[in-house]
Amino acid sequence: MSETVAVALISASSALGGVLITQLFHWLMQRREQDERYRLALYDKRLAVHQQAFEWIHKLNVDLNFAKPGQFDAAETKQLVETTRAARDWWNGNALYLDPLSRSELVYFFNLCFSYAQDRPKTPVWEQMNKALEAVTRGIGMKHIEVREAPESDAR
Repeated sequence: MSETVAVALISASSALGGVLITQLFHWLMQRREQDERYRLALYDKRLAVHQQAFEWIHKLNVDLNFAKPGQFDAAETKQLVETTRAARDWWNGNALYLDPLSRSELVYFFNLCFSYAQDRPKTPVWEQMNKALEAVTRGIGMKHIEVREAPESDAR
């Protein structure tokens, strides 16, 4: 009788172990799927924020071209200040989605736009605009989402 009990205990333990391993496997797979969904959602948000940063740079570029540095009452200079404030407000709400270099270059560019309106930039604003554009473009990882044309074939 003790052999029968031992066999029954071994069988029950094996079945229970199989159930536990199966449950662990399912939990790990669900966790992996959840992590992948989170990663994709975060990438989508980061892509959108980098695109918005790109748009802010171009809006400011237009205003920089029309601004009259040092002329605080000029409508064009007021427009530059207003756009820069709106860009900074946007940055405050989205900076953590930007990669570190984009975050840094962008806020420095925004600060230079204020300085430019006051006719006292420390660094050429155009140079910083280009650095910000490059950082934002690289920051999203364009090498991973570039669409490349197939090389032309030699149809002989």
